[in-house]
Amino acid sequence: MIDVVVIGAGPSGNTCAALTAQAGLSTLVLEEHDDAGLHVNCTGIIGVEAFKRLNLPTEPILSSLQGIRFLSPAGKTFRYHPGEPLAHIVSRRHFDRTLREWAEARGAEFRFGYHARLIQVDADAVEIRRQEEDPEPIRARAVVIATGFGTNLPAQAGLEGPRQITYGAQAVVEMDGLDDVEIHLGREVAPDAFAWVVPLDGQRARVGLMAHKNPAHHFWKLLSNPNILPRIRTREPKMLLSPIPMQPIRESVTDRVVVVGEAAGQVKTTTQGGIYYGMLCAGLAAEALVEGARQGDFRARTLQRYEKSWRRAIEPELKAGLSLRDLFSGLSDQQIDALVALGSRDDILSLVRRLAQFDWHRELIQTSLRLPELKQLAKGGLW
Repeated sequence: MIDVVVIGAGPSGNTCAALTAQAGLSTLVLEEHDDAGLHVNCTGIIGVEAFKRLNLPTEPILSSLQGIRFLSPAGKTFRYHPGEPLAHIVSRRHFDRTLREWAEARGAEFRFGYHARLIQVDADAVEIRRQEEDPEPIRARAVVIATGFGTNLPAQAGLEGPRQITYGAQAVVEMDGLDDVEIHLGREVAPDAFAWVVPLDGQRARVGLMAHKNPAHHFWKLLSNPNILPRIRTREPKMLLSPIPMQPIRESVTDRVVVVGEAAGQVKTTTQGGIYYGMLCAGLAAEALVEGARQGDFRARTLQRYEKSWRRAIEPELKAGLSLRDLFSGLSDQQIDALVALGSRDDILSLVRRLAQFDWHRELIQTSLRLPELKQLAKGGLW
């Protein structure tokens, strides 16, 4: 019997597989596609801290994020440029495949083209099947669900999924005038959050937005925006659409089952980016699984150390992000204009430079929300 089966060969799944295999647990990764990194809809932005902390491969880097420019509905701009790279933009296909090679080098095995649709947990093992009448189910002592968001596998194990979702719509286009990452704001541009332009190599960019409803409609409307349409040279962009959790799963462990990454809602609630948080949590899941193997006990009470450790690591960040999203969702275009103008003040820029971190937003959010101007904004004022 296999010690650990990981379902999903994305960054979280490959990280967990590499670490359990390195610890001596027999580890099998099941991936529905023909290789890692296929059919991925992601901006591919990973903070510099993640590369340093996790010793991530640099070969998949396409470009670096040197600055961010915010554009308000009325054309006001706020540019944040710290003088050194904030993050790197990667090719997800190359990045995921490099992580797969890393896991293989540590002893993990991979089976591609295997779409795990059914899991059944009993007292002795977890059985994974592609279909109800699968004559050769895979049996494991424990399973890691790292499928990304949208699968019903956690529900089959008795775990509820995230209760709120949004959608990311994006396309890669040839485009002029690329420099900083652009964040476009406003009810007519992205009524629920923000839109983005992420330069890849000076000639191409990932352009997209998040929307709770009608994401395709808002995406095509974005491409006709006068700040974007004249710069696009791609005639027929191919839109990719994906659901994204807006909050973490209620519980991420049960007997013989752990859920990691987007499937567990381990994404930044400010930007919905999930690569770094997912990989951090996957490492914590691997620690719990290794301890379970040492004790010969994969029941929920043993795996709870994973639940407690990942919530301690990132849940304060998730809650702070939700507070900011709640405030921002109620702002009018006029208020967004005022907010962007506020960012250009010397005292605000100083605050941002002192507290801003690409992946950790809680301290900046909490400090900013204590400013008199933002308190007034939260009450519906315009200062």
